[in-house]
Amino acid sequence: MPRLLVLMGSGENSPAMVTPHQKVLKGYGKNSIRLNLDTPYGFQENAEILTERLVEYFANSVGTHVMPVRLRHVNATPSEVASAVAAVREASWVFAGPGSPTYALKTWQATGADRALKDLLNRGAIVMASAAAMSTGAKVMPVYEMYKVGDDPYWLDGLNLLESATGIRAAVVAHYNNTQGGTHDTRFCFVGERRMKVLENQLDPDIAILGIDEHTGISFDLDNGKAEVFGKGVITYKKGGLEKTCANKAVFDTKEFTL
Repeated sequence: MPRLLVLMGSGENSPAMVTPHQKVLKGYGKNSIRLNLDTPYGFQENAEILTERLVEYFANSVGTHVMPVRLRHVNATPSEVASAVAAVREASWVFAGPGSPTYALKTWQATGADRALKDLLNRGAIVMASAAAMSTGAKVMPVYEMYKVGDDPYWLDGLNLLESATGIRAAVVAHYNNTQGGTHDTRFCFVGERRMKVLENQLDPDIAILGIDEHTGISFDLDNGKAEVFGKGVITYKKGGLEKTCANKAVFDTKEFTL
C-alpha cells in the first residue's frame, strides 16, 4: 500500500475533492480499514451530525465506506479512548477534518493518538483537512483563540507529522485565501494580514509557512519523495523572505521544500 500524507485547505467533503479522495484510496484494497476520526470537531454540539455527513459523503460521492471513530479526551472513559487509539493503530487510511486545530492537537497528544498517527505513515495514508491539516505542522496557529476570543497572536508546538514524514519543517495554514470576511481581512485562516505578519515574525528562521488555499490540497508520496498539488487554488511556501506558489497538477520533489 502507498504511504501518503495528504493535506487540504478546505472543501474536504465538496464535489471538487471527490477525485483527489478517490485517487488516494485507489491504492488500498476493499478490505483495508478506513476511518473518519472525529476529534477536530468533537467538542461541537453537532459532532454526530457532522460525522454522519462525512460518512455519507465518502459512501455516496467517493464510493467508499469509512468507519466513524469517536476520539475525545474530555468526558471519555479510558476504555473508549483506548478503543479509538487501537482503531487508528489498525487502520490503513485515516481522515480527519474541520474543527479546532488546538482541540485536535491537545486531544491527540493527551490520548497517544499522535504516536498512532505517526506510526500509520509507515504503512498507509493520512488525509488531514482544514483544522486537522494545521495540527500536522511544527507550529499550530490557535485560530479560535485568536479570531473568536481575541487572544494576541501566538503559536503552539504542533504534532510535526509533516516534518517527520517529509522533512519539511513548517507551520501549516489552511483557508489561506479565505474571503468570508467581506469587509474585513480573513485571509490566512481568518486571522488576516496584520496578525499573520506578527505570527511570521514569531517563527524561528528554520520554520516555513505552508499555506493551503481553500478547495486545494497537496499529496505527499512518502515512498517516492514526490508531492502533487490539486484543487482550485495554490499552495504557498514562505521561508526566509522567499515565497513560492504551486498550482493544480504541479508535481515536484519534496526536497525542493526542505532547503
